[in-house]
Amino acid sequence: MTDVLTIDCSADELIVSATRGGKYAESRSGGSKRHNGAILGCVDEVMTALGAKPSDFDAFAAVVGPGSFTGIRIGVATVKALSLATGKPSVAIDALEAMAYGEGECFAAIDARNGNCYAARFDGKGGMFGERAVPRADVDASGLKVVDKRADDIGKRLTAIAVARVEAGLFDAALEPKYLRKSQAERMKDGD
Repeated sequence: MTDVLTIDCSADELIVSATRGGKYAESRSGGSKRHNGAILGCVDEVMTALGAKPSDFDAFAAVVGPGSFTGIRIGVATVKALSLATGKPSVAIDALEAMAYGEGECFAAIDARNGNCYAARFDGKGGMFGERAVPRADVDASGLKVVDKRADDIGKRLTAIAVARVEAGLFDAALEPKYLRKSQAERMKDGD
């Protein structure tokens, strides 16, 4: 049995989920978008519920994007710290992949403001295609089902993806945020 702890800070609500010895636990921040102040408490809550310490996990996973620029950095930095402290590997998870998990053929879309979204098409067989920032109208016109909300069971989806990656040996030693466009500060600096 593979034991993993996952962290998702890509959206308004921080989610920490984990599985250990066949048991599952998760903690959510409640949507405050103050992930830096809530993340360690959520991690501790999940580990306490599972009777675990960081070294008990086989690996750690972070949602690397797309989503909140600052949130993603917080989640990735926390997973990197846990991996470094324990010597355990890390796994990267795409936020759109987690949304589309179990949904069949669809587009997964995350609001990117101003009528745009981060989107990718999923074939329902594990393939992800064309991940990029696009006008939301283009996604809606595709004719495919559009998944644009995180499911209530998103923590379990994240954990399932992380377990599958660990069991396949698909580790990410670099574990870097994935941005599909420049941040607002970069756009302002560049005059975009």
